Amino acid sequence: MNGLPESIRDENRRIRLFRISSDLVIQLIMTRPMSIAEAEVMIDGLRILARKLFPGKDHVFDLIYVPRFRRAIREAGLYHGRPNLRLLDPGSSVGGSQ
Repeated sequence: MNGLPESIRDENRRIRLFRISSDLVIQLIMTRPMSIAEAEVMIDGLRILARKLFPGKDHVFDLIYVPRFRRAIREAGLYHGRPNLRLLDPGSSVGGSQ
């Protein structure tokens, strides 16, 4: 095909899939009326997708994507100073209890 090994093509495909998915969630947060809980559910779904696509790279999601989602939530007007916003709590985990 394009001379790249299959493993690199597969990783590029997974990166594109995740990038498109995260862009879609950002777009929905910014344009669709929703509650903070609905936004958190979508972001948790992306976190699960990231774990499936990139096992063992949870810290990358937290470093790169969580700040982006925080900014989108703030700009969309969903965050109103709630002190226990799960997305802003670095110790929170998907499926865990609060």
